Amino acid sequence: MSREPRSIPRHLSGGDFAARQWSYFREADEAKFRWQTANPVLAASERHLISVAAGKGRLLEVGCGEGGNLFHLGPRASLTVGLDYACAKLVFASEAIPWGRFAGADALSLPFRSGVFDRVFCRDVLHHLPADHQREAVAELFRVCRPGGEVVVIEPNGHNPLMIALALVTPAERGLFRSSPERVAALVRTASPRIGIEMAQPLPVARAVLHYRYGAPALGHRPWPARVFCRLDAVLEHLIPRSLWAYIIVRARRAG
Repeated sequence: MSREPRSIPRHLSGGDFAARQWSYFREADEAKFRWQTANPVLAASERHLISVAAGKGRLLEVGCGEGGNLFHLGPRASLTVGLDYACAKLVFASEAIPWGRFAGADALSLPFRSGVFDRVFCRDVLHHLPADHQREAVAELFRVCRPGGEVVVIEPNGHNPLMIALALVTPAERGLFRSSPERVAALVRTASPRIGIEMAQPLPVARAVLHYRYGAPALGHRPWPARVFCRLDAVLEHLIPRSLWAYIIVRARRAG
């Protein structure tokens, strides 16, 4: 595992917005990892969302945090690498995900040769970057992906009511206000004109009710809440326009 950058990464330098990201996300959040991976209701939701990044070949996750996403992707026959700028998170992830390899680096300058990965995955990262660095980060995702390989980007939708609420109560999430399906799609198109976009989770009420900081996560370990949330999700799929669903998923192939 490579060391954490000695100074604030370039993509987090300058301004109050960047300073909030560095302060809030540099330490490992064990409670979040346990919530993502061990809470039955939330873990099932996470596995379904993350499944879009599953597949064969060498995988890189940019912004892996404590390793929750890689946990749900499970042990893989091919090389699995998680990258983050926070050393504390990487130390935690290396213990929680023994089948992975981890590197500390800036998202704007990935320490890998061009075209070395078959799949590159990036979740909940772009809205944490200053607007003038987002396109640069996307270009790096595609640079390290091999020709014909796949890049998968998942971002929260700043038009979803629950995501708006999250941004209001968490200053480090204020970048959500400028995250939208159109904006995320446009960013990925700067590197690959042919993309696929889909939306997930119309209104993730379970995520709010069971939130490890703001909710009652213990409810996720009881059988009846799981049934209630499942039925509620089925109803909300028909009531909420897809443009307002909580997660934006963009998939693209790197051109040869």
